[in-house]
Amino acid sequence: MHLPEIFTLPTPGARRARCTLKLAACFAGGTFYAAALPPLNIKPLAAVCQLPLLFFLKRANWKSAVLAGWVWSLGWSLFAFRFLREIDPAVPFLLAPVVSLWAAVFAGVIPFLRDHTLVREGKKTADRQPFGRLLLFSLGTAALFVLTEWTRSRLFTWNDFSVTLWRVPVLLQIAVLTGHYGVNFIVALANGAVAALVVYRRKSVFFTLVCPIVLAAVFGQIRLAAREPGRTRTVAAGLVQGNLSQRRHASLSRAREALDTYVSLTERLFLQGKKPDIVLWPESAVPLCFYSAYDLALYRQTTDHGRLTVVYQQQVKALCRKWKTPMFIGALDIADTLTPGEVPGSTNSAVLLDATGEIRAKYDKLHRVPYGEYIPFRSLLPQFLIRRIDMGRDLVPGRNANFVEILPGVRAGTAICYEGVFSYVMRRFAARGANVFIVLSNDAWYPRSSEPEQHLANAVLRAVESGLPMIRCGNNGGSGVVFPDGTYRIVDPTGKSPRPELLRCAAAEVVEVAVPADPERTFYVKYGEWFILLLALVVAGWTVFAFVNFSSERKKFLALLPEDAFPEIG
Repeated sequence: MHLPEIFTLPTPGARRARCTLKLAACFAGGTFYAAALPPLNIKPLAAVCQLPLLFFLKRANWKSAVLAGWVWSLGWSLFAFRFLREIDPAVPFLLAPVVSLWAAVFAGVIPFLRDHTLVREGKKTADRQPFGRLLLFSLGTAALFVLTEWTRSRLFTWNDFSVTLWRVPVLLQIAVLTGHYGVNFIVALANGAVAALVVYRRKSVFFTLVCPIVLAAVFGQIRLAAREPGRTRTVAAGLVQGNLSQRRHASLSRAREALDTYVSLTERLFLQGKKPDIVLWPESAVPLCFYSAYDLALYRQTTDHGRLTVVYQQQVKALCRKWKTPMFIGALDIADTLTPGEVPGSTNSAVLLDATGEIRAKYDKLHRVPYGEYIPFRSLLPQFLIRRIDMGRDLVPGRNANFVEILPGVRAGTAICYEGVFSYVMRRFAARGANVFIVLSNDAWYPRSSEPEQHLANAVLRAVESGLPMIRCGNNGGSGVVFPDGTYRIVDPTGKSPRPELLRCAAAEVVEVAVPADPERTFYVKYGEWFILLLALVVAGWTVFAFVNFSSERKKFLALLPEDAFPEIG
């Protein structure tokens, strides 16, 4: 049997064809990664998605490796962020190449570390590798990838490796020790194990790399079986989900419709005979400023919108008084000023009103969405670009990361929409004494895509990491409870949906949540990102090993040269 010419002849054309096929395989591997995420949730693909890239990196130079890493990540990001087309069709194509730079950097440093860790035959990496060197290379590669993703997570975290396992609670439990970075490492390690078996044909390394994954699963099973809730208080939370379209720049009629919808759904909640302890409205449920620091009845409103803001505030307070129930609502608001004469900015907030309608507390969103709630480096960007991406507002960030005591003894770490997927934000609430998370979201930008399910999947890890339950209230889906073990229950008014997380419907339901009175802080909450430091030490040790080998190899090479190889000058 004869192979096609491009696979047998070392011509420039054959080399280009080979490289093109390998890059296509890398892109396909990236799409496997995306397919392991919602909405497809094909979890086994996560364990092999890096295989084409790791195969390419076996012999690539650093320039080719950079390209391969970028192409692999492009296959992931174009599909993982496809939902952003609902904002603007161009957004995924603008974002994906930028996000893919992280994987390009990761891949670009591998050739040097590979060449001075693994055994080489001539200019090629040998197929048969010593156990210790291949184990170090595989562990180091997985650690380096997670470190690279960690740097990305500080800027734009979404759909990392850990999210591929969001429906596998037994493997999520390791997050109570390591944060979600440990779950990322498990997936990266699984890819390294498959590469050790398929690319380097070392069964011993494969089984060694599988051992930590098995241990994580055993730990998870033990924790799930032994978990005891301790002393808890059952909280009945009324979740109101309006299922309204995106209406940031709402006309008077659409603002009035939003207010009427949320008021009527709240009334329906009580008329159905359900008595919640507290009622939640989602992020910016009504597209009007709430002006929590002002009694608007004292101000003369001269515009139709101004008069509607008075009605908005009055009707919310009236609901509290009528049903003798506190409310915690997502609302646009005005920042508290700390400096005399300071001009207050607009905030994305959650406002707490007690059963008498009095405003008791407020939380202002800390981690704003870039290009959605503000434009980074606005003054440095050209006007044509600002006009393209400007959403018409620059909200100011909050200044207080403390919990909000929504009921006696119920201390809510509050996150508004996107910031609920950031580990460091939610960990800070837990470390400061929160015993429940509340996430108010509004995914109305995405009426047809899988974004609400991806949002839920990205948030599940926050509950596991902290050991705290999470109550979610969304405008058009995803309302419900995430339990500390990573399982969840989503509101389903129909009672028939096999996947309620995909429902888009109006709802007013009461969910009961067991809130721990004095939760024990998880190891991750106590000690933070210690696992990242450990991975950094692994990568640092690997790098030192590679440089020592590089220096030794260089000395041997110079020793073999004849004495007159470098004639003296002058």
